[in-house]
Amino acid sequence: MKANYLPFFLIIFVTCQPQEKPINKNWLGQSIDFSQIKEVINTYHMYDSTDSKVGSMVYGFSFENSMLVARDTSQFDDGSVYETAEFGLDTSDFELKTVSIDFSTQQAVLDIDLIQSEGKVKGNYVIMRDTLVTEFPFDSAYQHDVFRSELYMLFHTLKMNEGDSISFAALAPTSMAISLVSLSYDGSETITTKAGTFDCDVLWLRTDGKMPNNKVWISKVYPRKVIKFYVPGPELDIELVSQR
Repeated sequence: MKANYLPFFLIIFVTCQPQEKPINKNWLGQSIDFSQIKEVINTYHMYDSTDSKVGSMVYGFSFENSMLVARDTSQFDDGSVYETAEFGLDTSDFELKTVSIDFSTQQAVLDIDLIQSEGKVKGNYVIMRDTLVTEFPFDSAYQHDVFRSELYMLFHTLKMNEGDSISFAALAPTSMAISLVSLSYDGSETITTKAGTFDCDVLWLRTDGKMPNNKVWISKVYPRKVIKFYVPGPELDIELVSQR
Protein backbone atom coordinates (compact mmCIF):
# COMPACT_ATOMS: atom_id res chain seq x y z
CA MET A 1 0.00 0.00 0.00
CA LYS A 2 1.41 3.39 -0.97
CA ALA A 3 1.94 6.00 1.68
CA ASN A 4 1.05 8.88 -0.60
CA TYR A 5 -2.62 7.98 -0.45
CA LEU A 6 -2.90 8.57 3.27
CA PRO A 7 -2.94 12.38 3.41
CA PHE A 8 -6.53 12.43 2.13
CA PHE A 9 -7.52 10.92 5.47
CA LEU A 10 -6.30 14.03 7.06
CA ILE A 11 -9.08 14.49 9.36
CA ILE A 12 -10.05 16.66 12.16
CA PHE A 13 -11.20 17.49 15.71
CA VAL A 14 -13.94 20.19 16.33
CA THR A 15 -15.10 21.73 19.67
CA CYS A 16 -18.43 23.36 18.84
CA GLN A 17 -20.49 26.06 20.54
CA PRO A 18 -24.18 25.08 20.75
CA GLN A 19 -26.19 26.70 17.95
CA GLU A 20 -29.74 28.06 18.15
CA LYS A 21 -30.13 28.12 14.36
CA PRO A 22 -28.11 27.25 11.25
CA ILE A 23 -25.06 29.35 10.51
CA ASN A 24 -25.18 29.89 6.77
CA LYS A 25 -21.83 30.43 5.08
CA ASN A 26 -20.63 30.42 1.50
CA TRP A 27 -17.98 27.91 0.44
CA LEU A 28 -17.05 26.82 -3.09
CA GLY A 29 -19.77 29.16 -4.29
CA GLN A 30 -22.37 27.16 -2.36
CA SER A 31 -24.44 27.99 0.70
CA ILE A 32 -23.56 25.61 3.52
CA ASP A 33 -25.07 24.89 6.93
CA PHE A 34 -22.22 25.40 9.38
CA SER A 35 -24.36 24.20 12.30
CA GLN A 36 -23.88 20.63 11.02
CA ILE A 37 -20.42 20.71 12.64
CA LYS A 38 -20.57 19.42 16.21
CA GLU A 39 -18.11 18.71 18.99
CA VAL A 40 -17.29 15.08 18.19
CA ILE A 41 -14.43 12.67 17.91
CA ASN A 42 -14.90 10.09 15.14
CA THR A 43 -13.03 6.81 14.92
CA TYR A 44 -12.68 5.16 11.51
CA HIS A 45 -11.23 1.80 10.47
CA MET A 46 -9.53 1.25 7.12
CA TYR A 47 -10.20 -1.94 5.13
CA ASP A 48 -8.45 -3.28 2.03
CA SER A 49 -10.06 -5.04 -0.95
CA THR A 50 -10.24 -8.33 0.98
CA ASP A 51 -12.18 -6.58 3.78
CA SER A 52 -9.22 -6.97 6.15
CA LYS A 53 -8.60 -4.14 8.60
CA VAL A 54 -5.33 -2.40 7.71
CA GLY A 55 -5.44 0.85 9.66
CA SER A 56 -7.36 3.35 11.73
CA MET A 57 -8.03 7.06 11.99
CA VAL A 58 -9.23 9.32 14.79
CA TYR A 59 -10.80 12.54 13.57
CA GLY A 60 -12.63 15.36 15.32
CA PHE A 61 -13.60 19.04 15.48
CA SER A 62 -13.27 21.99 17.91
CA PHE A 63 -13.98 25.73 17.95
CA GLU A 64 -11.06 27.65 19.43
CA ASN A 65 -10.96 31.48 19.44
CA SER A 66 -13.16 31.89 16.33
CA MET A 67 -11.19 29.14 14.54
CA LEU A 68 -12.63 25.81 13.45
CA VAL A 69 -9.79 23.43 14.29
CA ALA A 70 -9.51 19.98 12.72
CA ARG A 71 -7.15 17.31 14.09
CA ASP A 72 -6.37 13.88 12.73
CA THR A 73 -4.29 10.89 13.76
CA SER A 74 -4.05 8.11 11.13
CA GLN A 75 -1.93 4.98 10.96
CA PHE A 76 -1.56 1.67 9.20
CA ASP A 77 -1.56 -1.39 11.45
CA ASP A 78 1.74 -2.67 10.03
CA GLY A 79 3.53 0.48 11.17
CA SER A 80 4.36 1.59 7.63
CA VAL A 81 2.63 4.98 7.96
CA TYR A 82 1.81 7.27 10.88
CA GLU A 83 0.34 10.73 10.49
CA THR A 84 -0.88 13.59 12.66
CA ALA A 85 -2.40 16.77 11.26
CA GLU A 86 -4.05 19.98 12.39
CA PHE A 87 -5.92 22.57 10.33
CA GLY A 88 -7.37 25.95 11.35
CA LEU A 89 -10.26 27.57 9.47
CA ASP A 90 -11.08 31.19 10.33
CA THR A 91 -14.86 31.34 10.79
CA SER A 92 -14.96 35.12 10.24
CA ASP A 93 -13.73 35.12 6.64
CA PHE A 94 -14.10 31.36 6.06
CA GLU A 95 -10.51 30.86 4.93
CA LEU A 96 -8.16 28.08 5.97
CA LYS A 97 -5.36 29.86 7.83
CA THR A 98 -3.07 27.13 9.17
CA VAL A 99 -1.91 23.69 8.03
CA SER A 100 0.33 21.43 10.10
CA ILE A 101 1.14 17.85 9.00
CA ASP A 102 3.62 15.31 10.36
CA PHE A 103 3.74 12.28 8.06
CA SER A 104 6.08 9.36 8.80
CA THR A 105 6.93 6.26 6.79
CA GLN A 106 9.67 3.69 7.31
CA GLN A 107 11.82 5.61 4.82
CA ALA A 108 11.29 9.28 5.74
CA VAL A 109 9.48 11.92 7.77
CA LEU A 110 7.60 14.83 6.18
CA ASP A 111 6.94 17.91 8.32
CA ILE A 112 4.70 20.63 6.84
CA ASP A 113 3.79 23.94 8.49
CA LEU A 114 1.90 26.49 6.38
CA ILE A 115 0.06 29.76 6.93
CA GLN A 116 -2.33 31.32 4.42
CA SER A 117 -2.51 35.09 4.66
CA GLU A 118 -3.16 38.02 2.32
CA GLY A 119 -3.44 35.80 -0.74
CA LYS A 120 -0.16 33.97 -0.08
CA VAL A 121 0.85 30.60 1.32
CA LYS A 122 3.91 30.79 3.56
CA GLY A 123 5.81 28.23 5.57
CA ASN A 124 8.16 25.27 5.46
CA TYR A 125 8.19 21.82 3.89
CA VAL A 126 10.84 19.63 5.56
CA ILE A 127 11.89 16.10 4.53
CA MET A 128 14.00 14.07 6.97
CA ARG A 129 15.63 10.91 5.65
CA ASP A 130 18.16 9.23 7.99
CA THR A 131 20.55 12.08 8.89
CA LEU A 132 19.71 14.15 5.81
CA VAL A 133 17.32 17.08 6.30
CA THR A 134 16.01 18.97 3.26
CA GLU A 135 13.97 22.14 3.75
CA PHE A 136 11.82 23.97 1.19
CA PRO A 137 10.52 27.41 2.29
CA PHE A 138 7.30 28.73 0.71
CA ASP A 139 6.13 32.29 0.21
CA SER A 140 4.02 32.30 -2.92
CA ALA A 141 0.57 33.14 -4.29
CA TYR A 142 -1.20 29.96 -5.43
CA GLN A 143 -4.17 30.02 -7.80
CA HIS A 144 -6.41 27.72 -5.78
CA ASP A 145 -9.97 27.90 -4.47
CA VAL A 146 -9.50 25.72 -1.38
CA PHE A 147 -6.97 23.52 0.36
CA ARG A 148 -7.62 19.82 -0.02
CA SER A 149 -7.89 19.62 3.77
CA GLU A 150 -10.99 21.84 3.75
CA LEU A 151 -12.94 19.24 1.78
CA TYR A 152 -12.84 16.70 4.60
CA MET A 153 -13.68 19.40 7.13
CA LEU A 154 -16.77 20.67 5.27
CA PHE A 155 -18.15 17.87 3.04
CA HIS A 156 -21.05 17.29 5.42
CA THR A 157 -22.12 20.95 5.47
CA LEU A 158 -22.95 20.92 1.76
CA LYS A 159 -26.43 20.02 0.60
CA MET A 160 -26.24 18.63 -2.95
CA ASN A 161 -29.01 17.15 -5.05
CA GLU A 162 -29.41 15.05 -8.19
CA GLY A 163 -27.52 16.63 -11.07
CA ASP A 164 -25.45 18.97 -8.88
CA SER A 165 -21.72 19.31 -9.61
CA ILE A 166 -19.04 21.76 -8.42
CA SER A 167 -15.68 22.34 -10.13
CA PHE A 168 -12.73 23.99 -8.37
CA ALA A 169 -8.96 24.01 -7.88
CA ALA A 170 -7.61 22.37 -4.71
CA LEU A 171 -4.13 22.81 -3.26
CA ALA A 172 -2.77 19.54 -1.84
CA PRO A 173 -0.39 20.49 1.00
CA THR A 174 1.59 17.23 0.94
CA SER A 175 2.75 17.90 -2.63
CA MET A 176 2.00 21.66 -2.98
CA ALA A 177 0.36 20.75 -6.30
CA ILE A 178 -2.92 22.26 -7.51
CA SER A 179 -5.46 19.69 -8.66
CA LEU A 180 -8.51 20.40 -10.83
CA VAL A 181 -11.43 18.78 -9.06
CA SER A 182 -15.08 17.96 -9.71
CA LEU A 183 -17.45 17.17 -6.83
CA SER A 184 -20.76 15.67 -7.94
CA TYR A 185 -23.85 14.14 -6.39
CA ASP A 186 -24.12 10.38 -7.04
CA GLY A 187 -27.48 9.47 -5.51
CA SER A 188 -28.43 8.02 -2.15
CA GLU A 189 -27.67 4.71 -0.46
CA THR A 190 -28.27 2.96 2.85
CA ILE A 191 -25.07 1.49 4.29
CA THR A 192 -24.11 -0.32 7.49
CA THR A 193 -20.88 0.05 9.43
CA LYS A 194 -19.94 -0.87 12.99
CA ALA A 195 -21.41 2.50 14.01
CA GLY A 196 -24.88 1.52 12.72
CA THR A 197 -27.08 1.77 9.63
CA PHE A 198 -27.34 5.13 7.84
CA ASP A 199 -29.30 6.62 4.96
CA CYS A 200 -26.64 8.56 3.04
CA ASP A 201 -26.09 11.01 0.24
CA VAL A 202 -23.23 9.84 -1.98
CA LEU A 203 -20.69 12.25 -3.47
CA TRP A 204 -17.87 11.59 -5.95
CA LEU A 205 -14.69 13.63 -5.78
CA ARG A 206 -12.89 13.22 -9.11
CA THR A 207 -9.52 14.82 -9.77
CA ASP A 208 -6.95 15.26 -12.51
CA GLY A 209 -4.63 12.73 -10.83
CA LYS A 210 -2.69 15.17 -8.64
CA MET A 211 -4.61 13.93 -5.61
CA PRO A 212 -6.71 10.78 -5.05
CA ASN A 213 -10.30 10.34 -6.15
CA ASN A 214 -12.77 9.69 -3.31
CA LYS A 215 -16.30 8.41 -3.04
CA VAL A 216 -17.96 9.74 0.11
CA TRP A 217 -21.09 8.66 2.01
CA ILE A 218 -22.66 11.38 4.22
CA SER A 219 -25.57 10.69 6.57
CA LYS A 220 -28.81 12.52 5.78
CA VAL A 221 -30.02 12.95 9.36
CA TYR A 222 -29.03 16.10 11.30
CA PRO A 223 -26.32 16.52 12.43
CA ARG A 224 -24.82 15.05 9.28
CA LYS A 225 -21.49 13.20 9.36
CA VAL A 226 -19.15 11.38 7.01
CA ILE A 227 -19.88 7.67 7.35
CA LYS A 228 -17.52 6.22 4.76
CA PHE A 229 -14.78 7.06 2.23
CA TYR A 230 -13.71 4.88 -0.67
CA VAL A 231 -10.33 5.41 -2.41
CA PRO A 232 -10.16 3.64 -5.81
CA GLY A 233 -6.37 3.62 -6.20
CA PRO A 234 -5.41 1.35 -3.30
CA GLU A 235 -9.01 -0.03 -3.08
CA LEU A 236 -9.37 1.28 0.45
CA ASP A 237 -12.58 1.74 2.48
CA ILE A 238 -12.55 4.01 5.52
CA GLU A 239 -15.64 3.39 7.68
CA LEU A 240 -17.00 5.09 10.79
CA VAL A 241 -16.96 2.70 13.76
CA SER A 242 -17.77 5.09 16.64
CA GLN A 243 -18.48 8.68 17.57
CA ARG A 244 -18.19 10.39 20.92
